[in-house]
Amino acid sequence: MPIKTPVKKLTILLLLTLGLPAAAGQEKSLHDQIDAVVQGLKLKGAKVGVVIYSVKANRTIYGNNERDSFLLASNTKLLTTSAALCRLGADFKFRTSVGVLGGDLHVFAGGDPNLSGRFHDDDPAAIFRDWGTKIKAAGVLKAGRLVLHTGIFDDVHIHPGWKGYDPYAWWAAPFGALSLNDNCVDLKVSPAAEGQPCKVALAPDTAYVTIVNQTKSSAKSQRSTFGFTRPAESNTITLRGEVPGRALHWVAINDPTLYFGTVLKETLAEGGIEVAGPVEESAQPLEEAKGYKELAFWESDLPTTLATCNQPSQNFYAEMIFRTLAWKAKGKGSTENGVAAVREFLTKDAGLEDFSQVDGSGLSRENRASPAELVKLLLYMRLHKTSKVFIDSLAVNGDPKGTLKHRLRAPDLKGRVRAKTGHIGGVSSLSGYVESAGGDTYVFSILSNAGEQTKMGLVDQMEDRLCELMARAKGD
Repeated sequence: MPIKTPVKKLTILLLLTLGLPAAAGQEKSLHDQIDAVVQGLKLKGAKVGVVIYSVKANRTIYGNNERDSFLLASNTKLLTTSAALCRLGADFKFRTSVGVLGGDLHVFAGGDPNLSGRFHDDDPAAIFRDWGTKIKAAGVLKAGRLVLHTGIFDDVHIHPGWKGYDPYAWWAAPFGALSLNDNCVDLKVSPAAEGQPCKVALAPDTAYVTIVNQTKSSAKSQRSTFGFTRPAESNTITLRGEVPGRALHWVAINDPTLYFGTVLKETLAEGGIEVAGPVEESAQPLEEAKGYKELAFWESDLPTTLATCNQPSQNFYAEMIFRTLAWKAKGKGSTENGVAAVREFLTKDAGLEDFSQVDGSGLSRENRASPAELVKLLLYMRLHKTSKVFIDSLAVNGDPKGTLKHRLRAPDLKGRVRAKTGHIGGVSSLSGYVESAGGDTYVFSILSNAGEQTKMGLVDQMEDRLCELMARAKGD
C-alpha cells in the first residue's frame, strides 16, 4: 500500500531536490518584472515600445507595442553608423589632401569630421599648423589662391527639417565636405572688472566671426545669465547677460567652407606662408587635377569616428558619416543619396522592412522605426565581422565619454550596458546590449514618444530600471 506524503512536505522535498529556495516559486519572472515597470510608467500621453531579446534563449522574452512605429531621435545614428561601418569597412580612412597646382594652394576634401582640436589638446588649428610646417619644408612660402575642392558633397549645409533650431546651436551645426572644429567656434568667457564687459577668447582665434560684447562682469551674481545669438546667414555673435565666472560655449558658424578656408589661410600666415589671393570653392575632383602635387595630408580612421559619433551622440559627426557613405556609395554626398545608401544596407543586408529615415543624426522628427526593427539590426550587427567596432562605438554606463555617464552607476552594473541614447522634444530612446549577471546577452530597444513639450525624465528612469533588471538577471 503506497505511503501518502503530505502536500506541504512534498513541496519542500521538491524544492530541496531542485536546489531552490522555498520562496522562489513566489518570485516574479523577468518578463513580469519588466512588464510591471513598463505598465507602471505614469506619464500623460506617453506611448512606450519595448523589445527584449535573449541571446541564450534565442527568442524575444518581452514585447510591448513591439511593431509600432516610433520617433527615434538619436537612435537614428544606429542606422547611419551600422550602414557606414558595413559598407565602407572598418579599415576605411577619411583623407584630406593639401598641395599645389599652378601656383595655387589646393585642398581636396575627404568628408572628415575630425579636423578639430578634439584629439589635439583642444587646439582647432593644430592640423593646419602641421600642414604649414610641411608646406614650408617643401619650399612653398607664397601661393596665389586657396582653392577648396568640396565637390564630393552637395552644397546643402543644413537639413531642411532643422529649420526650427537656432542657427547658432552647436548640436545643429552645419555640415560640409571641408569642416573645421565641428563647424563651431569655442567661446571662452571670464569676468573682468565689476560691471565691465566680460573677457572673451576664441578658439580658433579667427577674424571669421565678429563679437558684439554686451555683457557685464558681476561677482555678485548668484548665477550666470550669459547668453548669445547669431542670426542666420551671419557670423556676428552678440553676447548678453551677467558673467560671474569662467565658462566655455560652442557656437555654430555660417558657411563651413569659407570658415575652413579663412582659418587655414590665417594659420598659414602665422607660420610664414602667404596666400595672396582669395579663398575659392571648386567641385573639381582630385582625379581630374592634372599636375597637382601633394605636400601634406590628414587621415582619420572610421572606428574612432564612429565612437565619437555614437558615445557622446554628436550630430555633426553623424551627418558627415552619412554624407561620406552617400559619396562613396552613390557618387555624391547628399541627403537623398545617404538615405538610399543606408536603406540598401538595412533592407538587403540586415533584413529590415519598416522604417523611415530622412537625416543621419535623428534631429528631424521624421525618422521612425519600431523597437522590433531596431533589435533586428542590433542582432545582425552583433554577428557581423565588424561587431566589435560597432558595439565599442556605443556609450557605456558610467563612462564619462558617453551619454550614459550619469546613468546606471551602481557598482554591480559597471560596464554591463552598451547602448545608444536618443532625445528630442517628447522623445526618449535607448537601444543596445546588456550583459547579465547570469551570463546572458540581452539585445533591447526601448522607444517612447509623448507630446513634443513633454519632459521625459520619468521615461529615462524607466529605461534605467529595465536595464538594471536585465543586468542583474541570473537566468533560470
